[in-house]
Amino acid sequence: DSRYYYCSIIYEMDNELPEKKPLSSENSIGIDIGIEKLATLSNGIAIENPHFMTKIEKRIKKLQEELSRKEKGSSNYRKHVLKIGKKYMKLRNEREDFQDKVSTAIAKQYDTIIIENLNVEGIQKNHHIAKSIGDMSFYNFKQKLLWKADKYGKNIVELGRFDPSSKLCSNCGNLKKDLKLSDRIYHCDVCGVTMDRDYNAARNIRKMGLIK
Repeated sequence: DSRYYYCSIIYEMDNELPEKKPLSSENSIGIDIGIEKLATLSNGIAIENPHFMTKIEKRIKKLQEELSRKEKGSSNYRKHVLKIGKKYMKLRNEREDFQDKVSTAIAKQYDTIIIENLNVEGIQKNHHIAKSIGDMSFYNFKQKLLWKADKYGKNIVELGRFDPSSKLCSNCGNLKKDLKLSDRIYHCDVCGVTMDRDYNAARNIRKMGLIK
């Protein structure tokens, strides 16, 4: 990988995983994973999306254009392939590091973590947001949360992918059927509450998870 070599070592450990904390609402959190923000928590904390791909895609595009003008197999061609590889490696490392820190902080702080089972493949069929979904690597973030919850003895509750967390009012429970993906603010026509769409979803995710 860009002239770097990796060695994988598999080993067995006798250490048992810690016993899970008791399930309770006292120290629980609902997490809505999104595009504008990586995650919005049910206590109002929002973790911004760093948009790693957006920051370097112009440089990668320029390198690819330069590569197309090089003679295949030449030393300059190989150098350019290496430069592009290093950019992608930097992108992966930055994303991995960020998601590691966020997932560790969440797993350490909360005893019960409630997330959605997102249909990532289905969402990526929407070409308008597919690149943003890929940039955030939702599946990778979810996997980190799962194994860190085991590591720290915490609970993960996963909701079904078709639970209407975004369309329900977290205040009164009214179902807003006409809510669009472009609607970033949730306004309830019944009780009149207005809040950030992702925050509303995170509150619902927590409630549904605790019931489950």
